Amino acid sequence: MPKRASRADEKPLLGRRIAITRPQSQAESFVEGLRRLGAEPLSYPTILVEDPEDSTPLRKAVEDLDSYDWIIFTSANGVGRFWRMLETVANGRSLPEQAKVAAIGPATAEALGARGVHPDVVPDEYVAEAVADALVGLGDLTGRRVLLPRAAGARKVLPERLAAAGAEVDEVVAYESRPNPEGVASLRSAIEGGEVDMVTFTAASTVRHFVDLAGSDMGRARVAVIGPITAEAARAAGVRVDAEAEEYTVDGLLRAMCEYFTLSEERG
Repeated sequence: MPKRASRADEKPLLGRRIAITRPQSQAESFVEGLRRLGAEPLSYPTILVEDPEDSTPLRKAVEDLDSYDWIIFTSANGVGRFWRMLETVANGRSLPEQAKVAAIGPATAEALGARGVHPDVVPDEYVAEAVADALVGLGDLTGRRVLLPRAAGARKVLPERLAAAGAEVDEVVAYESRPNPEGVASLRSAIEGGEVDMVTFTAASTVRHFVDLAGSDMGRARVAVIGPITAEAARAAGVRVDAEAEEYTVDGLLRAMCEYFTLSEERG
């Protein structure tokens, strides 16, 4: 007779208090996943996502959309801010037919799909390097115009690799992120009070903004990150990484957390 699954098997995060550092507007699926696995989600957004200080470059790029061969989106935030400008400038027009679209991963692709756009490229690995490799692998980029609307201060690897392949890259700021002092202070207090079992970081910016304001000491709280870029930022800032997602998505992060706590319990 097969062994019946225990409650711990069904809810491997049962009773765990998990801190979410991403903005609340982006945390819905993460919260649902944590609750499904038995955890108690605690929201401590360490960043605020805002319009760029100067939106002129984004506006001009949207006005000139017909000139681009590729439009690359690297986050759901970038999709949302780009579409807001598209609706403002072009009265809700769709993307030009000749422009191909790339998305860095499934969350970004989902944000595009909600707006009726199905990306031509979504790489198997959800990092900028993989996007560049995918586009280069499709053929000669010499003279191709590429629009890259994304966060201020993003890594330069993507535009640099595309430019090296001959593309003409217009990198424009679609949004900015800045520290959220209130969220950071609340999380620091919760960590010091032993109220958090694990802190999660889903972007390098969430790590940096927390550490800049509150330091790298995580006390007894464990740390889980969504992928290698975030892990690198955490370690560079002096934050120990206990669990790292192999698939760079919320589901991948949930799996990594479950595996970590399951192994911890087995070790006693």
